[in-house]
Amino acid sequence: MRIGQVVGVALLLFATLFVVALFGSGYGATPAAAAAAPDGKAIFLAQKCNLCHSVSAAGIERQTKSEKVAGPDLTTATPKHDKAFLTKFLKKEEMVDGKKHGKEWKGTDAELSALIDWVKEPKK
Repeated sequence: MRIGQVVGVALLLFATLFVVALFGSGYGATPAAAAAAPDGKAIFLAQKCNLCHSVSAAGIERQTKSEKVAGPDLTTATPKHDKAFLTKFLKKEEMVDGKKHGKEWKGTDAELSALIDWVKEPKK
């Protein structure tokens, strides 16, 4: 190999590494997208909370017809408790009226926080 070819290969290798480092590092990703908070309503629906609970203020009705497994409308139930209590209740660490929540929380702590914030915020 001649010196010119060696330099050309070295430059090509350097350029390839630079491009991989540039795009592989998340350069160009917006800080807002990275820091976007989870959507509480989307989490409520994805975790299928609406199987047992309605949020009438948001126009969400529970799916179950059975009164035996139906939970309360969260529009009126959640104002009675603070966020810390609701977090523990959904993790089955607290009780309401001598009962633990029917289903243990399976999402992340960030999702749980967003869900509780959404349920507790006034709906329009």
